[in-house]
Amino acid sequence: MSPLIEKMLTLQDRDRRMLQLLREQKDVPARKQLIETRLQAHRESLKASQEEIKKHTATLKNLEVEIEAKKNQIKKYRDQQLQAKKNEEYRALEHEVATVQKQIRTLEDQEIVAMERMEELQKTQGTHQQDFQAEEKQVQAEFQALETRVQNIQHEIDQMRAERTTLTAGVDATWLARYERILQKTGNYAMVPVEKNCCGGCHMTLPPSVIHDARRGQTITSCNYCGTPSPEGLYSRRRGCGRMVAVSDANRGGRKVRTP
Repeated sequence: MSPLIEKMLTLQDRDRRMLQLLREQKDVPARKQLIETRLQAHRESLKASQEEIKKHTATLKNLEVEIEAKKNQIKKYRDQQLQAKKNEEYRALEHEVATVQKQIRTLEDQEIVAMERMEELQKTQGTHQQDFQAEEKQVQAEFQALETRVQNIQHEIDQMRAERTTLTAGVDATWLARYERILQKTGNYAMVPVEKNCCGGCHMTLPPSVIHDARRGQTITSCNYCGTPSPEGLYSRRRGCGRMVAVSDANRGGRKVRTP
């Protein structure tokens, strides 16, 4: 295999890795949003339970106030009984007292039910609070891991860009521009192998002369059908995306590069 082809294949390995890292880097905000969505769900559950307790506390308070008001009403009736001069007035007030006492018992029953419900709500809130705190801790750990990953990605990308400058030195500008154009369009392989006398880009059978030139491995050769280069030297470009094909050594399949 010619040094040019070997260098281009190494360049492709680096470029594909860099594209993968760039895609991962681009996905980080979406991943953060997904993580935050999880936490937000727990936050909303906790807030809902807190609001429910707040409403129920007001209900209990209203019952207490109403019961106290009824008791005060009974006290007034008792005071009026002490001043009553006729039995009919006394009995009428006694009837009013009995009516209010019945109302108080009803309110107290409601208060008991409300207090039992409050205990359930408090347990639910406690569970939501624990879930939220656990999720918040997990989210913070995941955010930290993502930040570390972003830094590592950028470091690796910077290294690859520095290596790329060395790898592209001395490469024919025309072939390099063609390779970069194809890589940008495909987002994956720009060079694919010649396998079983077929172009690894379009999978069409290549003419014997093209196969011969490719297997000589002295220069980059193009596929007649799609224009993609290969590790043996065949460089061809598929219509619409333009892959390159190549075969690594004469008389054998050479370096395998799978097409997507």
